[in-house]
Amino acid sequence: MNELLAKLPPGLRPREREVENRLLRRIETAVLLAAAVLLAVVAFNDIFWTVQDAGVLVADQQTWRHYTGRDYYNVSAGRLVFNEPIDISCANSSPGRPGARTQICLIMSGPAVGGLRHVIGGWRLAPHTGDFARNRYACFGAAHTTRLCPNG
Repeated sequence: MNELLAKLPPGLRPREREVENRLLRRIETAVLLAAAVLLAVVAFNDIFWTVQDAGVLVADQQTWRHYTGRDYYNVSAGRLVFNEPIDISCANSSPGRPGARTQICLIMSGPAVGGLRHVIGGWRLAPHTGDFARNRYACFGAAHTTRLCPNG
């Protein structure tokens, strides 16, 4: 054990005797307490946002199923714009591998009420295409008015 301690830089090695400096001890204690509080706040914040995002994700998927009348398992959901309360959910309009059929995408906003969110617009996507503005068609609501869907 002494060999390992000898390899440490001098500032990190245990002292031969404890220094009697109350101010230094108080500063070290305050720094350690501040670090502990910061880590606790960060951990709580991460858990809170993870749980909240999971609830919104489930509500988005349920809203897509309710609005389209299709009970599909593979409904993608995510943020349309980072840090904005507007989300998007897409899934095939008929059974098949995700993206292999025409997709219906819905834009949702606001809180979940009764497990569902408010649909403010949407569009369709052709099979085997990415969700890019140039591939969107049959837009309605906010998708059309905000030019998320230039093809109308």
